[in-house]
Amino acid sequence: MAESRSICKIGNFMLHMFKYYELDMKLSHRQIEAFRAIIESGSVTAAADLLFVTQPSVSRLLADLEAELGFSLFARIGRSLTPTPEANALYEEVRRSYVGLQEVSRVADDIRRYRSGSLKIAAMPALGLSFLPSIVAQFLAERTGIAVSLRVRSSHAVVQHVSSQQFDIGFSALDVDLPAIRREPLGTLPMLAVLPPNHVLCEKQVLEPRDFHGKPFIALGSEISTRSDTDHFFSLAKVRPLVVAEAQLSFSICAMVAGGAGMSIVEPVTARHCAELGLVEVRPLSPEQPFTYDMLTPALRPSSRLVGDLAARVKERFLALGSG
Repeated sequence: MAESRSICKIGNFMLHMFKYYELDMKLSHRQIEAFRAIIESGSVTAAADLLFVTQPSVSRLLADLEAELGFSLFARIGRSLTPTPEANALYEEVRRSYVGLQEVSRVADDIRRYRSGSLKIAAMPALGLSFLPSIVAQFLAERTGIAVSLRVRSSHAVVQHVSSQQFDIGFSALDVDLPAIRREPLGTLPMLAVLPPNHVLCEKQVLEPRDFHGKPFIALGSEISTRSDTDHFFSLAKVRPLVVAEAQLSFSICAMVAGGAGMSIVEPVTARHCAELGLVEVRPLSPEQPFTYDMLTPALRPSSRLVGDLAARVKERFLALGSG
């Protein structure tokens, strides 16, 4: 106990001494490395083996270190070396420094191997309800240790989240040009007609505006930008469907269509997903109605490697969707 207190006092004294002489003292990494190896291995010979150098080299490094420090680190009794109290105090500092360095190395390796970090994602419902979760699930299976937050919001809210620089990546369908956002088109796909299974129009391969005239129709809410596109689709042909309901989300519309409430036109990712689930039938439109999905990243800070990895996966999956 007394020895421990003594070492502690010596250690505090040495810390003050190092601070006082830090401009004059020239300790090298190799000297500290040799000192640590001798303490942990118990001899100069074993330390030389650990460091893959000759025994005289280790002895020289130790001698230079002691000369620089101005005090002995080992008592030489016969052919053995016994650490002095000063050496024990110094070793505690060296050990803590090495543990800290090893932790830094571990964290750096985790980052390099995508095993550390976080991702905050904001996505419009069309991509955030099914398309992105499946990609994120695969991403997490391969990137253990990564924390992911996926927030599903309207395209307007996604733009706000990303422009605030608080989210790492966002997915929307809103034509915006803001200095705080980098916007990259993810892809453009034609919108699709969605019909209840066994609907009479399922016999047609392509639907035209006239096919909707007077038919029960579930429309997007008037505040949704895509609503004007479908209205224009009908007005050009001078036809008017019978709007029986409105909804903000494509998935909600598809659920109503599946229940037999009517037919509709929605963005393709949700339409295809609901068709794969057997909820609805989908048909292409003539003329086509393009729908563009965008990928957003904060422009006022660099994107992480994790963002780049996720973005590449999303692009690859979207490309497959477009060719499918």
